[in-house]
Amino acid sequence: MLERHMKVSAIALAMVAAAVLPARADVSIMYAEWLSSLVEPGIANFEKATGEKVTATKLPGDGYVERVALDLSSGTAADVIQMDSFVVSELASSNYLEPLDTALADWDQYKTYNKKLLDVASYNGHVYGLPTDTDVRMLWYNKADFAKAGIAMPWTPKTWQDVLDTADKVKAATSIDNTFVLPAGTKQGEAATMQGFYMLLLGADKPDGDRNRLRDRTSGKWIADSPAIRRTLQFYQDVYVNKKLGTKAINYATDVGAATRQAITSGSAAIVASGSWENACFWDCNGVNLPSQADRDKTVGWTPWPGSGQPGAMATTNISGGWTIGINAKAANKDSAKKLLEAIFDKKNFLDWTVHNHRMGVRDDITGDASYTSDPYMASITSLAANTTGRDTVPGYQDVSSLVQHMTADILDGKSVDDAVKTYHDALVDEFGEDHVETYQ
Repeated sequence: MLERHMKVSAIALAMVAAAVLPARADVSIMYAEWLSSLVEPGIANFEKATGEKVTATKLPGDGYVERVALDLSSGTAADVIQMDSFVVSELASSNYLEPLDTALADWDQYKTYNKKLLDVASYNGHVYGLPTDTDVRMLWYNKADFAKAGIAMPWTPKTWQDVLDTADKVKAATSIDNTFVLPAGTKQGEAATMQGFYMLLLGADKPDGDRNRLRDRTSGKWIADSPAIRRTLQFYQDVYVNKKLGTKAINYATDVGAATRQAITSGSAAIVASGSWENACFWDCNGVNLPSQADRDKTVGWTPWPGSGQPGAMATTNISGGWTIGINAKAANKDSAKKLLEAIFDKKNFLDWTVHNHRMGVRDDITGDASYTSDPYMASITSLAANTTGRDTVPGYQDVSSLVQHMTADILDGKSVDDAVKTYHDALVDEFGEDHVETYQ
């Protein structure tokens, strides 16, 4: 009897203790393996500070974006999730993500983020992801080719015509087929949209409202025809058809990125429209056995993308993307998820990762730090983010981007600007309906 009473008492005490003590609040995270050196120290710091356990799922980069969408739609996603910025709006519009602007308002480091880069990870006025890094876009050029053509360096074109004239001079002075590689066609994918079409579009017309965009953000309609779109396509036609400064073949190479990088470093391409990552990727995107910065600078240079030169058009343009980390709207313990996010992005951890991996900073306290500014390349390209913008990352953007790629492919195939625009207009109407499409005069 006594033994039974002791067992009952022990059970009762255990039940009381369970009711008094807080449950251990575990939190989970999913991320791509290339981000390990940022995420894993953050996890360690979080576990040490809170005593909570983090369940981490690390996945290969290939197919990662699709896996995020699948897990969120099936309700099996981690509490904290790494995401590409261009899918944030679609995930947020489906109520899969937790807004961060209010949740992080009391975190002193939140105010140091570049507002334009937070906009890249926003939807309907709310931030849904903290950027890990970002990128900017520019024109890269081969210095040996420029020297043969007698072109002064550093090269500083002021208008689109300056770019065409330079490519013409290189063509006349050398035997290379690709004096200008402007990403075009469906094989180039998003590179055709971002590195090529949108960089031109942003500087094609006077910046009144959204005349230089794919979407009117006030009306919420996709722009099917505009002077900016037509000028952009005309520039593509000048490059590939009228002046024959580039070839269709390089845009449809088996590995387009590898072919383009080999071409510019070897001198068989003179000008390439690409982005800030090429400082490493022209040699090795993994950063292995890179030539010294001085040696890289002897081979290639870069210059900001100039505007068209039309009255009132922007002098230079830029558009940025990048990866982000956010919180699952169905996270079991959102407070723990928020603390894990703050631990990952705590200045020391974030600064160490940014500098060591030569990533472009997204916060003033990072980009202003001496360890960041001591890298001349990173310090110089960061200034290009001052007037950057983001893609029209709302539901439907990926479909529009695909149509843009087909529009540039039409120009490569020899179609007229009028025909390419009509095909684009009709496709937008078919996809979104007449009421969601407009034309600018």
